Amino acid sequence: MARRSNASGNANGHHHKPSSTLDECGTGNRFSIRITFLFTIVSLSLSFVVALSVGCISRVVLLSSAGALPSPTRPAAADAFASDAVAKYEPPPLEQARTMSGKTANQLPSPKVLAGKDVPYTTYTSKTFHTAATVTANTLHIDRTTAMLLMTGKTSKGGDDGGPDLSAPQTSGKLRDAEGEWIPCHESPNPQCSRGKAAIDHVNTAGHNSDANEEHLPAGQHLLIDLKDVSSSFLNSESRLAEAMISLINESRLTLLSYHCHSLVPIGVSCAGVLLESHVAFHTWPAEGVITLDLFTCGGMPLIPVLPLVERLFGVEREEDEVEEGEVGVKPSMLWAHKLRGFREGFAEGYDPSDNPLDGEMERFLLGKMDYDLKRPLVSTHTDFQSFEVYEVLPSAKRSLTSYQKSLDTENETYESANPELFVPDKLLYLGGVMQSTLYGEAIYHESIVHPPLITHENPKRVAIVGGGEGATLREVLKHRSVESAVMIEIDGEVVELSREYLKEWSDCSDIEGSNVEWCIDDERVEARYEDALGYFKTKYGRFTTGVVEKDRFDVVIMDALDPNEVPEIAEELYQSDNFIGSLYSSLTEHGILSVQLGESPWFASAPDEVGAFTNRAIMIQKMRDVGFKSIHIYEESHSGFLSPWSTLLAFKDYDSRANWYRSAAEIDLELQRRILPMKSGRRPLLNYDGATHFSYQLPTKPFETIYCRALDGSNKCGNYGGFSPVNRNVPVSDLEIKEGRGVFTKTDIAKHSWIGLDEQVKSFVTRPSTWSVADSLNRESTRSIISYLEDYGVCNIFLVSGSRSLHCHISCSGCVLTTNSLCLYQGQTHCCAVPRIFQFMNSDTESFNFGDWTSQREKKRTIYSPVIDRHIRQVLKASKMTLKDISEGEEIIISSSQVSSI
Repeated sequence: MARRSNASGNANGHHHKPSSTLDECGTGNRFSIRITFLFTIVSLSLSFVVALSVGCISRVVLLSSAGALPSPTRPAAADAFASDAVAKYEPPPLEQARTMSGKTANQLPSPKVLAGKDVPYTTYTSKTFHTAATVTANTLHIDRTTAMLLMTGKTSKGGDDGGPDLSAPQTSGKLRDAEGEWIPCHESPNPQCSRGKAAIDHVNTAGHNSDANEEHLPAGQHLLIDLKDVSSSFLNSESRLAEAMISLINESRLTLLSYHCHSLVPIGVSCAGVLLESHVAFHTWPAEGVITLDLFTCGGMPLIPVLPLVERLFGVEREEDEVEEGEVGVKPSMLWAHKLRGFREGFAEGYDPSDNPLDGEMERFLLGKMDYDLKRPLVSTHTDFQSFEVYEVLPSAKRSLTSYQKSLDTENETYESANPELFVPDKLLYLGGVMQSTLYGEAIYHESIVHPPLITHENPKRVAIVGGGEGATLREVLKHRSVESAVMIEIDGEVVELSREYLKEWSDCSDIEGSNVEWCIDDERVEARYEDALGYFKTKYGRFTTGVVEKDRFDVVIMDALDPNEVPEIAEELYQSDNFIGSLYSSLTEHGILSVQLGESPWFASAPDEVGAFTNRAIMIQKMRDVGFKSIHIYEESHSGFLSPWSTLLAFKDYDSRANWYRSAAEIDLELQRRILPMKSGRRPLLNYDGATHFSYQLPTKPFETIYCRALDGSNKCGNYGGFSPVNRNVPVSDLEIKEGRGVFTKTDIAKHSWIGLDEQVKSFVTRPSTWSVADSLNRESTRSIISYLEDYGVCNIFLVSGSRSLHCHISCSGCVLTTNSLCLYQGQTHCCAVPRIFQFMNSDTESFNFGDWTSQREKKRTIYSPVIDRHIRQVLKASKMTLKDISEGEEIIISSSQVSSI
């Protein structure tokens, strides 16, 4: 019945769709959304636009933060160039830009093997990361075809780098043995193991990586170069830069195995090349006109000669549309540095850094520094004895490249063009890698070693120069009217000729009045001897030489040779040979003076010369004492153009000659006016030396005193000469009393090494022989009055100093005067003391004295060499006496009888 009822319902049109029936789309899903075709297109388009916008914004943010897009800190010209480059740039087809060597027709040049050069076969591995910051990436491998054709007339099968297929067994070349195993290079007879470099037969040269005997050191040379004001279009051209790099490598006789370049967004190029010898790389900033390049090789060829090649190939001048308004004649400029890398000493048998001019002072302080706006070699060569280098430099901290360029501009009137001599580059001379002199310092240096001894000598006629190949020492000698003969003994004649060519200023005598020659050595008074100075002096004036004629001796000998701290044996012979130093002494006339340049001055922290780098200096001074020099004095000059102050030694054969050394500044100036020849141009004949300069030379510097007092054996008595130490008490005169007929007694306890009446003792004055002789000649009555006045406060005596009358005042003891003039002769001066009269009442006793001189009379009288005495001579003369033991209150003060004469 139920069935019947349902059937009846259906028949009446009441229909209920079962839940399992399909929906209209036939999916069987109960819910569905209908999307039209138009809606789909619109949605996809909007999504694309949003994604593109987000990507563009992100790119701008990232590139701006990396400095690749214009920013407020970049020059307007740089922004304009960058924008123009982006607008004009058309990326090459991807299939052409990202290719390997030989795969496309539109590619960068390939490196090639130079004809006749052996290059070992190599394998190649690389990984390239594609980034949005680059628009091209090119890798080029060495092309051996040309070299193979030239050498064999055949082309190679070709491998990864254009060479033979190294995976195949080798029948020649022997890179693999019969079983296909690699043969180590040092075991292989294959000439390609030379790594393509020419053999250099000496390990102590710039070409340190000699491949002779298969030696290859873990060392190399690194050349760092920065160029500015370069053509922007050149710096943004990947192909032109690649060609320049390949030309640089080929002309340098290096081997480029492969290189890889990227053109950057928006502008700029970076390239890196793998050399057989190491690598080369550069990066450019076209908008700023800058390129930085570095070249590293482990080969033996010097890199510095490559610099002109780099400047020619990469220093492309800017085009007219690249020059900003107001810029005229600005050419590319180059900064560079050369550094030795790796290790040589200990890896190469017989390697000595002192024999390699690049492994020393020149490398550390010149070649290895970038802080020179201009640095270029004028000559680099070798003589039979040493290397000879001259560099022209403009230190950025001292001179301006812009000012130098203005000084060359004769069309525009500027201070620089009117005074070009103030802005010329400096010249540096290096012998054996050690700086010898500079254009701006050479006059000061040579004046300091020549004029002090010549002006101190009464009448120098014959002068000898040991060394001095540049000619500047001779130039200064020839400025003296009295000089009749100058003998220059220089072992290296090539240095003399090279200096004449490259250092004309050093030996130019054309401006000296009376001179008719341009080159000083052509002067008729000059005898230039190109021989060993050691042999010359030993032969003519040695200990076994007899019959030396007085007229053949020299009034002054100037030793301008190697520094005493130089390592070569020749320096040891110069400064340590008894025979040579003795022959120098014998070559001098009775009042002769020896001048020796002693190299770098010491510092306060320096060790004594006996154990430091200047052992030769200490040995020479001792040997000078031994051979008979009577007085030795050291001074320094700090404006010679060297890295440190430079010191000079004067040795007097006769003690009395030292009196002229201590003349006043005015007296020195007067002597210079009498003796020095004027200049034809009207300029001053001397740049730095005058009376005031000489006066500064009279006192040694404190560091010389300091290291002297550090003598190993403690023999140098320095004591209280370094000033009045606050540790030592000064007992005023008021603490003493005179007991009639008994002497001087203390009213208080006095400790050992105390001064007595020091505040009164130091009130003294000094007169020079010349000063007193003038006063004596003008008014003898007045002179006697002065003496009478001084006698009331001390005891004064007239005596002779070097043939002149002089005044010497000293303290007397109990009216007893025992005159000695040794202290005055020490400086050729007189010393007058206004002293407490109480000292005259002291009793003396040789046995029980407790007051006196704390240093020996022998030390004070004629010490041959003592920077301490030289610096503190006035203290020695005025107040050198102290209590020699503790003195109790009420005890008498007694002076030694042997010291009465020196009071």
